[in-house]
Amino acid sequence: MRHSLFFLFAWTLIVLPLPESSVFAQAKSQPLVVESPPVLSCPTENSIAVVWAVRRLAAGVVEYGTDKDNLDQIAMGEFLGLNMHHERYIQIRLRGLKPNTRYYYRTVTTPIIFHNASNIERQESETSDVFSFETTGSGGDTGTFSFICDTHRVRTAWNLLTPKLTEIGSDYTVVGGDIAYSFDTAEIVVNAILRPGDEPYATERPMLFIPGNHDHKGQWARNLWQAIPIWEHDAPEDRLMARNFVVRKGPLALIGLDTGADRPDAHVQWNGLISFEPYRIAQRDWLERTLKSPVVATAPFVVAFCHMPLFDPYPRASGGDLAETSSPVFQRQAGNLWGPLLTEYGVQLLVVGHRHKFRYDAPTTERTWTQIVGGGHEPKGQVTIIHGKASGDTLEVIVDELNNGEELGRWTFPKRNIK
Repeated sequence: MRHSLFFLFAWTLIVLPLPESSVFAQAKSQPLVVESPPVLSCPTENSIAVVWAVRRLAAGVVEYGTDKDNLDQIAMGEFLGLNMHHERYIQIRLRGLKPNTRYYYRTVTTPIIFHNASNIERQESETSDVFSFETTGSGGDTGTFSFICDTHRVRTAWNLLTPKLTEIGSDYTVVGGDIAYSFDTAEIVVNAILRPGDEPYATERPMLFIPGNHDHKGQWARNLWQAIPIWEHDAPEDRLMARNFVVRKGPLALIGLDTGADRPDAHVQWNGLISFEPYRIAQRDWLERTLKSPVVATAPFVVAFCHMPLFDPYPRASGGDLAETSSPVFQRQAGNLWGPLLTEYGVQLLVVGHRHKFRYDAPTTERTWTQIVGGGHEPKGQVTIIHGKASGDTLEVIVDELNNGEELGRWTFPKRNIK
């Protein structure tokens, strides 16, 4: 009888499923740990950042090299002796790269379980496809960009944008701010920038992020750098300008600036939690140093980007420097600080967003640079891509509207005078 009971118990263990509370059952029922394709950002001549979303606590590395079939280098994102892991996304920066060089890479993601401080379990790893990117530099005969803005986490807009971005195939996609209405959770970040549409958009052509006024809103906005990497400037005086960028691609130099909030620092809605007015002044000094630097001074074509326009042709437009009741439509302080420098150093074009409607502002005698304003995210409104190609003696810029397939405008800019 005892033997019969033993075999019955053993058969039960073999045939019947384990309880759902068991570690084994939980592991089998969990989806894949990787939730998004990798997103490249912060490209320089010798480094680039890779970020991807995960569904639960995981460690990650990037395997890379110049030979697609021999990814012989590994970046682990180590910081203060600890290798990277996170429960929502993983950020790894590749360093020691060579300028104007194509690299191949893939991500390796390993779920981990902390049973206790001394018992850490590594589960089965997931390896991505192999992708590639090219580092920045002044070498090459062409440079291209695409600019999108004010997507506000609207998936239908992204599903129009991503195939068009792939079709255009620009070197860089400038994401011009207001990718969400506010940042209150890490989940919003994933949906706004790491997995915003059905197709990847920055696995091989890096995105250059410019914050919009909405991207500074919400309790979680102060953690945005964990998912959208900041720029690492070499000069000590530039290190606080972590959202400002300068990228050189062949004859084209791209400059990014942060216009900050759309209302004064003292406005009641911020309740004393922002200091953008001195930040814009500091950016003025950064911009002048950047415009004088060899990477920009030797570029035949220079395009600057920020979220809010630096001026508005309507004389009574709200400029964000008063306690207005209407929503500000441009950033007057930034325009007064930065605009004269764009003229002085011969910047040909400023591309902005914020207004959700396309506008072309021709240069004048006093303001020698053109301003082009991008459209917004509305499914039945204007979803625009502003894209440019610098090659030979001209920079050609085109504005496409994606809801109806209309080209809204096309302009050419000659080489600027290089001193």
